This record gives sequence, structure tokens and C-alpha cells, in this order.
Amino acid sequence: MENKFCDLLVCVDDVMTMDSKDSVIHDGCIAITNDTIVAVGEASELRELYSAKKEMNLRGMVALPGLVDTYGHAGHGLIKSLYHPEHGWPTNPVYFHNSTPQWWYMESMLASVERIRFGVTTGYSVIGATPARTDNVIYAEKNIEAVSKVGSKTVVGVGPPDPFVSHVPIPWDGTLWEDGTASRQLFTYEQCLSNTENIIKNYHGSSDGRIEVSLHYPYLLSRQAVHPKFPYYYDSKDIPEMIAKAQQIREIADKYGVLLHSHAFVGSVEYALKEFGEEITKDLLDGPTLFAHCNGLLDEEVELLGQCETGIAVVPFTHENLWYGVCPVSDLLQAGAQVTVSTDGSAPYTSYDLIGELSRVAWAEWHRTGSQESVLPTKLLRMVTIDAAKALNMDESIGSIEIGKKADITVIDFQKPHLTPCYSAPWMLSFYANGNDVDTVIVDGNVLLHGGQYTDVDVEEVVRDAKNESRKALEGINYKKYIFS
Repeated sequence: MENKFCDLLVCVDDVMTMDSKDSVIHDGCIAITNDTIVAVGEASELRELYSAKKEMNLRGMVALPGLVDTYGHAGHGLIKSLYHPEHGWPTNPVYFHNSTPQWWYMESMLASVERIRFGVTTGYSVIGATPARTDNVIYAEKNIEAVSKVGSKTVVGVGPPDPFVSHVPIPWDGTLWEDGTASRQLFTYEQCLSNTENIIKNYHGSSDGRIEVSLHYPYLLSRQAVHPKFPYYYDSKDIPEMIAKAQQIREIADKYGVLLHSHAFVGSVEYALKEFGEEITKDLLDGPTLFAHCNGLLDEEVELLGQCETGIAVVPFTHENLWYGVCPVSDLLQAGAQVTVSTDGSAPYTSYDLIGELSRVAWAEWHRTGSQESVLPTKLLRMVTIDAAKALNMDESIGSIEIGKKADITVIDFQKPHLTPCYSAPWMLSFYANGNDVDTVIVDGNVLLHGGQYTDVDVEEVVRDAKNESRKALEGINYKKYIFS
């Protein structure tokens, strides 16, 4: 029989497909043509069937689908280590007044190469803090430009600020830097919403489909958990406007067929059920919807989110866990929600090492439920692969290693002391591995990382330029008050 042709054969000890059966192929191989997986099977079989332009023989390694991070904030990467329990961190002065478009470009470059180093092929990035920085389209454009250059995938979260829970002083203003000149201007909710629609129209599905845009609205169903640094309150007269704006956001997301991404904490859903009504609340969740955090949810909140099969982006390592309690992961899973694990961005005290977050999720659930059986290792891995892809409404193209899907693959090197011996790969990946164990990363059939080294990015240049942009943005700011040592 005449051989078929493919561009690349990736041969490993085990292929963890993350398909519907969680199939594992020992002595496995993945055949790739262009940007697509064309065959998955045993290496001996695929070598007989295919003649490849290139073969990667990665013995002692395990292949997973490219990891998917369902929630992170852009901007955080250039203010790492600046956090004080009393003073907070310099997001507002930097993001809204001391950051140039080049600053946002370099932050996205840094975040993209960090994610690739840790095996994250698709990440979610909210542009700015809350409210998001959509007073000008340039910030999202620079983020997208950097991701496109690196070759990874992103879902860019853009949207208007929350009109009731403001994380920056009102009236809102931002500083645009052009050619070294600062122009400080007021901006409105309506301007940000208009910019949001323009970004969606111009960039959703761009860069050969590697860029998607999501409508990010800070608090779709309200925020009831008290924020210790940004006091706020709702008045009963606000409710009609809250409902109208939430419905408008839902309509825009549905109009463009994009994911609606938001935050929720204990009391958010309960408040909506009481003040908006059950019908309106369910209508707001009728469509691809994902809530970040979901700390301390009440039973009725868990039940509704499960009924609506809502996506949940758990943040295992965050001060919200101290303030409101942890996210009830196993309860949400049992209720039917699409639970995923996320990083929340690379500051103030974490990184984009998504693998490292798995053990934190497990530990929090063990502690909350008193049982080590509340969440299992294989499920943890699904929460950063196929379940995460489904929560982002991208599971038809990514999230598992199956024929016809995009060739997004992360390969872990198990030939290391801390991963030896291995009798259960899911257990080792969930509790022993970390992002630095990633050896090879492939996105759309392109090898972006091999042997732990970037193939097409000068990472030393990225690090140097990122440091330079960070230093410039901190000029004139008393950043030392945010250092807690």
C-alpha cells in the first residue's frame, strides 16, 4: 500500500488524547499536516502508513493537548512582585496613565512566551484591570499584534467598565502616550462599548483563526462580595439600569457569536435571582458564558450555574480565597457547570504555570470537602484541556488530540528525577510536574518550543525590552511602597 504523506510525526511514550474516553495511546504517534491532526495511533502503525517531512522522536515524554488558560489579565506581567497587603499594587496608575502602546505590546510578548514555555497554547487575556482599558482600541491591538508574532493563540477579553463597581476614580480618564507626548482624556461607558464592538469586528477570527475576541463585562450579575479596597454599594434605583446594561451586553455577544466573560463571587447569582428575576437571569446565561472566580457560592447559585452549564474559571491561588472562601469545584461539577482551572494572570504572586495550579485546586477541594476523592487527577487535566476549550466555546477545534482538530500539542519530559518513577501520568502531572517540565510545544502544526528552547523568538530580547518598558512606566510612581519583603 502506498504511503500517505504528512508534514510532521510526533512520537512519544504516551499520547493522552483527552477525548471522550480519556484514551491513552502507549508508544504513540501523532501525524500532522499543515495545521491539523490527521492521524493518532501507535508509532509502529503510523510509521508504516505515513511518510513525513520531519519526525520528532520524543522518547520518555508524554503528549497532551495544548493547555488552555481560561482567565488572565493583560498588564500584570510588567508589574510582577509589586504587591503590598495594605497598599495593593500599582495597576491603576500604570495601566491608565503611565503605559504606552509599546508597553502593552511588550507585556503581551512577555506573557505569550511565558505561556508557551509552560505549555499553554491558548490563553484568555482581559485587556487591563477592571474596568478594562478600552478607552482606545490601540491596547487590544498591541496585545493581538504580540500574540500573532509569537505564534500562540489568545482570546482577548474587551468590554466597557462596570458603571456601578468602579475600580478607578470617577469620572474615568486615561492617558494616551504618542511620540513621548501624554494626552489625558476623559472616557465614557459608551465610548468603551463602541471600541469593544470595533475590536470584535476587526479581530475576531484573525491571524488564521488564532485570535478570538470575547466580550468581557466585569460583573454581569452584580458583585455582592465586599471589596476591601474599592468600596461600593448598589441602590434599588440602580436595578433597572443594571438589567438593561446586562441585557445589552448579552445581545452584543450573541450578535457577534462571541463568548461573554465576567466575574462572580458569593451572592452575585443570588442577587440577580432576587432583583432581576429568574427568567431574566437565565436569559443572561443563555449562550456561551464564563464566570471567573466564583468563590464561596451558595447552594442555589451552584444549582443555577449548573443548570445553565455555565463555564467557571477557578483561580486556585488568589487573595479572594481568603476574603470569600474557595470555589466549590466538585459541587459545580456535580451540578453540571463547565469547570476549568485558570491563573488570573502573572501577578501579583503567581505565574502562567497552569500545570502548577492543578495541585492547588485539588488541595483546596480536599480541605473544603474533607475527601481526597472530591476531584480526580484525570478530571484536573480535562479542566485545562478539553473542558477549558469547551468553556471558551472552542472545543470543536482544540482541547483534545483527535483527527481533524488543530495540531496544538504540549509534550512533557518525564525523564527527570522528580517525575521518576511514574505509575500514573495523570497523578504525576497533577501533583509533581510543573511548567518547566514542558519540552515541546506545537501550535497549528508549528513547533514553537523544542528541548525547552524557543524556535522562533529571541527570548533574551523579549526579556530585555520588557524590563525596559516596565522601568519606564514606573518613573514618577512611588513603586517602592508596593514592595513587601
